[in-house]
Amino acid sequence: MTTIISVAAVDDHPIVLRGLTDVLAGLDGIELVATATSIRALLAGPGREAQVTLLDLDLGDGSEAPGNIQALTEAGSSVIVFSALGEPEAVRGAMRAGACGFVTKTDDVDELGTAIRAASAGNGWVSPHLAFVLLTDKAPDRPQLSPQEMEALRLYATGMALKTVARKMEVSPETAKQYIERVRMKYRRAGREADTKIDLYRRAVEDGLLD
Repeated sequence: MTTIISVAAVDDHPIVLRGLTDVLAGLDGIELVATATSIRALLAGPGREAQVTLLDLDLGDGSEAPGNIQALTEAGSSVIVFSALGEPEAVRGAMRAGACGFVTKTDDVDELGTAIRAASAGNGWVSPHLAFVLLTDKAPDRPQLSPQEMEALRLYATGMALKTVARKMEVSPETAKQYIERVRMKYRRAGREADTKIDLYRRAVEDGLLD
């Protein structure tokens, strides 16, 4: 039996909500249960029970994206930002505020479906295009990791033990540990938390290393 993922959408443009209604109706295992033009309206109705919420970054009602994302996550919904904006600052800001995915309004329908399914499973997701944008971003708080450090972070952040990371990279466990320690140090210097494996998972998602 197929499990149905309940989805809500918040956007201040009715035409976008109408388009999402049509698009999501064509995706197997996904049901749009509510739409709204504001967070307050969504949380006052059945949309508050949605497993995943698609959220526009700029709702035009004076609310700010970080607060909107926090309100939705506190209500128990996984948030995917669905926005016309795709700049690195917008993506990183949304992910740091608690969003688990970011899809632009120019991405393919299949990518939106993939993001929704990933979010419902508790995973982060950004489109391949946005991942490339993040990987090539030179923002001051984006640490410059070596290829080996990026690979170690990517593997470790997915839940692998250090010994498994070492085996995958064909290096010694001590070398793998050194890669991770250097990653932690570089993120700390950039002012971003990296003490726990969960911290590293969030940093990897924010910076486009995990899909």
